[in-house]
Amino acid sequence: MNISNNTRIYLGAALAAFVTIGCGGGGSSPATPATTTPVTGTPDTGATGPTAGAPAPTDSGTAQAPAPAAPHAHHSRCGWIGADTFDAGKAAFLANPDYYDAIHPKWATALADGTVRILSMADDAQIMALAKAHHIKVIPLIDVDDVSYLRSILSSPANIAAHAQVLTDMVVKHGYDGVELDYEHLWSAADRPTYTALIVAVSDLLHAQGKLLTLALPAMDADHKESAYDYVQLQPHVDTMHLMAYDFHYMGGDHLGPLAPKGWVQDVVTRVQSLGSPEKYVLGVANYGIASGWYTTARDAATRCAGGVHAMSTDHMAVCPLSHAEAGLSPHCSTSNGDVYFEDVASLTEKVALAKAHGLGGVGYWTMGDEMDGFFTAMQAQFPN
Repeated sequence: MNISNNTRIYLGAALAAFVTIGCGGGGSSPATPATTTPVTGTPDTGATGPTAGAPAPTDSGTAQAPAPAAPHAHHSRCGWIGADTFDAGKAAFLANPDYYDAIHPKWATALADGTVRILSMADDAQIMALAKAHHIKVIPLIDVDDVSYLRSILSSPANIAAHAQVLTDMVVKHGYDGVELDYEHLWSAADRPTYTALIVAVSDLLHAQGKLLTLALPAMDADHKESAYDYVQLQPHVDTMHLMAYDFHYMGGDHLGPLAPKGWVQDVVTRVQSLGSPEKYVLGVANYGIASGWYTTARDAATRCAGGVHAMSTDHMAVCPLSHAEAGLSPHCSTSNGDVYFEDVASLTEKVALAKAHGLGGVGYWTMGDEMDGFFTAMQAQFPN
């Protein structure tokens, strides 16, 4: 069976001890506060990375009366706050509240028994207050540290129903606007029916409470039957589908290259448009840079370039074993710690313009914090209020 380049990337990452930089949401964050030395090791990718601080007790899902959701007209501009970069993400939010329609802080992780562990930074008082004042949706990201935990949840209809109830009770109890599920690494055909059943169950319960369901999904340019992520089946039940349009090349891969080649993004958004509801999709882009064994924020990557200069084009895709997709604008340079590929405002604008042209609903980014000068203005120009 033919497997697309993107599928090969995620499969390779899963086999390499889950070193893929995900979202959330992805989606664990390569985007860290600017530092004097590169960050090494595996970044917190949302689904598999470390949590920050000591966790609060497990949230078993005991619910209080639901708080009414704040009125929101759009989900055009959002961002994820990583657990390991929480302070930087929080600072970005506090400084730019008028930019965001929604935020997705990583505040929880699911356990093998279907319960949820709430992280220590959850329900941050300043974030919650500012979001309420500006009518910004708070839809925390929840991930799973090990795909075996997720498959345990999906192992029976009873487990699926119980987990759906726990998630709904968590949202209601904490007064969130919804939940963002970043359930990654389900690369088996057997995962598809059970994952879809979970999404339907969660959607039904949340919508009955006036709450929202959003997903962090791998960006795929075709329907890969050997995966759980069936866009067509998910579309009717999900309010917003975030496409993690990065990690085409990723930290831990066997070579470096553009994080999200333009040609690949073009194929992804073209496919989404063909499915009939492109407005439900948000293009997730990268606010980070990757090198061999380290990662940093996009801003910090640019400052590390020798002589302060970086290239905007590359001929790598002509010989790339993953694909010969058009590279587009691909910032990269040599540093004292080796080569680094990253995104800048121009390369992000090029990709986000494709999303807008194909009718997608907005733009999100992994992860919030240490944004480059001009980032907010450029993204808002593509998806204005």
